[in-house]
Amino acid sequence: MKILCSFTTLIVASFFTSCASYQQSTREFRNSWDQGNEVEALANLEDAGKDIKPGHDEELLWNLEMSSVLRSNQLPELADYHLGVSKTLVDENFGGGFIKPQQKGLGEYVGKFHDRNMLEIYRACRFLELGEASKVQAAFTELRFKREEARELNLKKIQDAESKAYQNKNLKYNQLVQSGEVKVQDFVNIELSNKYSEFYNPMGDYLRLVLKNRTNKNLDFGASESNLKQALGPRKKFLMTETLGNQDPVTYVFLETGSAPFRVEKKIRLPLALFFAGQPPGGVLYAPIAFPQLQYRTDFDDRFIVNNGITRAYLEELVDMDAVVSSEFKSDFPREMAKAMIQTALAVAAQVAIEVATKDKQQESVAVALFATIAKVAAAEAFTQADERSWYSLPKRILVQRVKTPPKGVMRVSSTNGQKVTFRINPKSKTNFVFLKSLRTNSPIKLLSNFTLDSAIALKDAEDADTYAINSTE
Repeated sequence: MKILCSFTTLIVASFFTSCASYQQSTREFRNSWDQGNEVEALANLEDAGKDIKPGHDEELLWNLEMSSVLRSNQLPELADYHLGVSKTLVDENFGGGFIKPQQKGLGEYVGKFHDRNMLEIYRACRFLELGEASKVQAAFTELRFKREEARELNLKKIQDAESKAYQNKNLKYNQLVQSGEVKVQDFVNIELSNKYSEFYNPMGDYLRLVLKNRTNKNLDFGASESNLKQALGPRKKFLMTETLGNQDPVTYVFLETGSAPFRVEKKIRLPLALFFAGQPPGGVLYAPIAFPQLQYRTDFDDRFIVNNGITRAYLEELVDMDAVVSSEFKSDFPREMAKAMIQTALAVAAQVAIEVATKDKQQESVAVALFATIAKVAAAEAFTQADERSWYSLPKRILVQRVKTPPKGVMRVSSTNGQKVTFRINPKSKTNFVFLKSLRTNSPIKLLSNFTLDSAIALKDAEDADTYAINSTE
């Protein structure tokens, strides 16, 4: 009985570690973020991070989260610090662009591909703003090769997980896969997952194309216009007007709106005979199978108009992060399925061990029988956990429009729900970049950054752009 108590304590303790504890500690942050309260969300995230020390399982995830929440709170310098830490951690796990697969369990968060991709995009945009040309080039060079890295690494992870599932003598893994009992469409929006090709985010190609067209230096940013037109369609106004050699003064207005889908755990039950090889063992009360499931958020403004005093134009969709996340989720699902089945096999084995250890005593004592039942349920829950963790504060959509820079430099962006922001850009610059954010429906539109591309790529000695970066709201 004493051994059984120790075993049960160990199981219950494991259930409340790593993924589960992180989700619990950041619950208040997620609630505040969902309510559109960025200030409170930052305070709650900082509080949740008190236990996130160097080497912690979720060090990367927490720093990614801090970088975007600080950015949303218009604290760019602090955001830079956490972007830097995140980049260091990613390079430790992936060799700064070279594949270095490691055996990672549920405990350590090493990031999804869209995490690593958006991290590099955010760094590139920030380096543009700071005018650090060599770092801009380095960030975009990495973006060129990360997609192939993601494909190879994902294939390796799937092969490893499926190999373990096939080698498990207690599992009829192949039969389960072919049975169709577990359907990927029950966990992800298939239509969205097919919108882009796997591991593709249009924003990287678009930014590289803009830099190629707007610089007088023949810098090779690896832009792929064909990929963009295939993903976005050729009739986007901002894409149709993006041509090489046109040096009319223009302003690129980017706007992030809403929040990307997040992962939740979904547990299902299947008959033991369907996946368990041989005669199902006796004494097994509870054999759940845990999968991650994407939850999509609908509380966001999706129609915005930019007014440069001359013309008005709707911002158009550049990136649908729902589709980016969904595509990766679907590509990774075979691994999630194999991992879930292995977990369930462990849960069954644990219950069998409890049954063997208590079988004789159960016939003599109702208390022991009850305790064994509780221990089996605890074991099943402890061994079957889906990874619910995700970069929660990523935007749902990124919109953009390319407009002529007005002579006086005053522009306005407004939502169809009545929110608006007025800002001033440098009318003497050939190229201006503006980044805005709207968190929820009817949330204020915030100016995150406003800078000229002239100084960012060091084409010439530009006037101090800070003179023109004056934001005012009405």
